[in-house]
Amino acid sequence: MKQIVLFALLTLSLHAIVNAQTSDPYTPINQPHSKDSATKRAVRQLKTLEKRLHLNEDQVLQLQVILINRDVAMDSVARRQPVGPAAPPGSGRASDFRRTDNRARRSIQQDADQKINAILTDDQKTLYQQWKQEQKEKMQLRRQMHQGSDSTRGAVSTDH
Repeated sequence: MKQIVLFALLTLSLHAIVNAQTSDPYTPINQPHSKDSATKRAVRQLKTLEKRLHLNEDQVLQLQVILINRDVAMDSVARRQPVGPAAPPGSGRASDFRRTDNRARRSIQQDADQKINAILTDDQKTLYQQWKQEQKEKMQLRRQMHQGSDSTRGAVSTDH
């Protein structure tokens, strides 16, 4: 009973913290992960991992905190804007900013993975690695499909 009450309080407090952050009205709508809030993404992934890894209640609570913190940090990186005047084309400053963002995202993900692995059993770690590999393959497939659709959009038919 105590764990249920603790879980409910933790969920409500995390929800309040996430919703307390006001979004920037000038942030473009098409930024990555703008579709769902950090909490929704974390809950969706938590449900998936709970089923796939056969987590116990304590692991679910710990994983929920890790995932929400990770997704809030990722949103923070996605919403950052370059400081200073706009980079002229070819200056390399825009790519430097992207590179910095990618490093930050990778660091956030690696930190979350370390914390997740710390709470998993050896069998669960194996299942988690398999799940991550499946997700990586799905992402690569989506990128390939997206790149394929981009290359055919501008194509002009020469058939008459």
